[in-house]
Amino acid sequence: MTKKTPVNSSYRRKPVSSSSKPLDSGIRRNDGKRINQSFPEGTRSETLYSSALLLGKITVTEHERSRGRQLFSGTRLKLLLFPFLHWLLKYTSVAIALIPMRILVWIMRVLYFWPGNPLRVSCEAVCLIARREGHQHDPGKVYRQFLGNSFGVLENYFLLHRHGIGRISERILLQERDARMIRDLAEKHGGAMLAVPHNIASAISALQLNRSFPLLVVARNPPTISRTKVTLDFFEHMRVPVLMVRDGNPFELSRNLFTAFKTGMVIAATLDNTENSDTRVDATMFGQQVGMTRWAVKIATRKTLPVIPCYFSSKGNQHRIIVGEPIITDSIESAVQHYISFFEHNILADPASWAYLADKRWRRILSNAG
Repeated sequence: MTKKTPVNSSYRRKPVSSSSKPLDSGIRRNDGKRINQSFPEGTRSETLYSSALLLGKITVTEHERSRGRQLFSGTRLKLLLFPFLHWLLKYTSVAIALIPMRILVWIMRVLYFWPGNPLRVSCEAVCLIARREGHQHDPGKVYRQFLGNSFGVLENYFLLHRHGIGRISERILLQERDARMIRDLAEKHGGAMLAVPHNIASAISALQLNRSFPLLVVARNPPTISRTKVTLDFFEHMRVPVLMVRDGNPFELSRNLFTAFKTGMVIAATLDNTENSDTRVDATMFGQQVGMTRWAVKIATRKTLPVIPCYFSSKGNQHRIIVGEPIITDSIESAVQHYISFFEHNILADPASWAYLADKRWRRILSNAG
């Protein structure tokens, strides 16, 4: 069973606040004169303040494309759905707030029989790949389990928001031997990095990790202001510090991560985003060369800190944290391939826990591999 540590009772959650920042205000030169700047039409920016943020605030720039280019795109659905569910949760009961999600899950179940369903295509492809490795998954069951896991995580978020950490902590399992290993490595080396994929339960599992050792979550914030506000509200309720990095200055990001490592913190970063730039690291996954991001692991390898892969397996509202073997190396390529191989092994064993089954970039990769 997971060893529980008492939550700091002095922690006081502050509501997410914001201040509007006009994008066309310009920049002042040394002589005090203003330099005019032009921004694309439909772009707006807002500075958000939150006790969950490592730096206390973040400026979110929302572009027109951030709201989705198609009327019924997944991006537009998330833009409308998550703030609406959050509003329902604040002013109604958990049961009522979950009704829209229940309806959406029912609709998605019916849509499985649409041959062009993108999620179905991903499920069929990953099951075909998994079969080569000896796994026997039924695409329909994976599809339904994916929906069940999504609903279960949302239910846990809502219970957390309404009743606190104690209401859901027993639903997230971290073996004490794994927690002890991570603590010992962080103490011995002055910090450690958890390499995690975009599992459905990745974010909420940080709640249990943070109860076992000092944790900092590094993640890209949502592309819209409204969704970022919702995300920060839930991190405040989880009492987990977060460093959001979308569109951030890479030098400032590196400095903040180095500072966090100096305090001996364990840093968790989602590292299954694909990358097509010249700075990518090529790794083998699903029998293909896939370009991966290097920004986070670059810092860990430079300081020769342990990189520990994790996977968050879900069965509805029950979640289990799977911890892999750590690697300590100064080679970025070796570190990336190490955790990518771990991700692949666990995705093929439990594909319904991987949120990126619904990602269009990974869908293309899975389809090519299948």
